Amino acid sequence: MSQENTELVRRAFAAANAGGIEAALAFYAPDVVFYPIAAWTEDAEYRGHDGVRALNAIFTNAFEDFAWDVREIREAGGRVLVRTDMTGRVKGSAAPIREQYAVVCSDFRDGMCGEVRFFQTWHEALGAVGLAD
Repeated sequence: MSQENTELVRRAFAAANAGGIEAALAFYAPDVVFYPIAAWTEDAEYRGHDGVRALNAIFTNAFEDFAWDVREIREAGGRVLVRTDMTGRVKGSAAPIREQYAVVCSDFRDGMCGEVRFFQTWHEALGAVGLAD
């Protein structure tokens, strides 16, 4: 099952890059919960597909060519860890952005992911699942 979950997460990121949030939602349970990084100044959680759309809109309203550059995906005790860079350009500018994030996906059921947690560092994500660098 862990390989299936890893592949599901890989496909979710690829779908988001190729077809935007609507394409990616097929990989997330209708009651999915997204938790942004701890320093996030907006809501602490985003529930359901509408919540994910709202979170995504914050990024896509500020950036052009918004994408996820996945660097590593690994399974850890029923959860999937992703090391990724968020890339794009600030809207109305040629200024590129590239920010590293780590993501922990869990609560896999019915071929979908039910929980997504974002971290500012890989170290934080590893710690969240009880692993060390």
